Amino acid sequence: MKKWVVLLSLIILATITYSAWSEESEYYVKTVNIFKIYNHNKGFRVVYETQDLKLKDTFIPYSWFRVPEREADDWKAEVVYGDRAEYPYFNVYWKNGQFSHIRLFLRNKRTHPSWGTLKDPDRYNNSFDVETPVFDF
Repeated sequence: MKKWVVLLSLIILATITYSAWSEESEYYVKTVNIFKIYNHNKGFRVVYETQDLKLKDTFIPYSWFRVPEREADDWKAEVVYGDRAEYPYFNVYWKNGQFSHIRLFLRNKRTHPSWGTLKDPDRYNNSFDVETPVFDF
């Protein structure tokens, strides 16, 4: 019986010690399912599902994307194409409470039902003039 008490005490002590010494990340990440993604000549219109299953949209300008030729670290968006079952979704990253960047995980085949075509793309021309994306989770 004493062995079990000592073992349990050591486990509790190790857990407390680990949590005291582990560092908290300066980043906060949220994963969100994408309902539909639309290509526009200025960027992506992303329609996503909120927690209460409502559809909201956000606009990601092409100028935000990480481009291999650019040497600056001023990118705000990255896209990963693939055919994994969980695609499409996106991760939003905040650093110290401020928007840092967004990573889109999209289906690489534009024939997938998650890709849509904008019926009136000119309607969204001014929507891509944003510094940070607007989210309503």
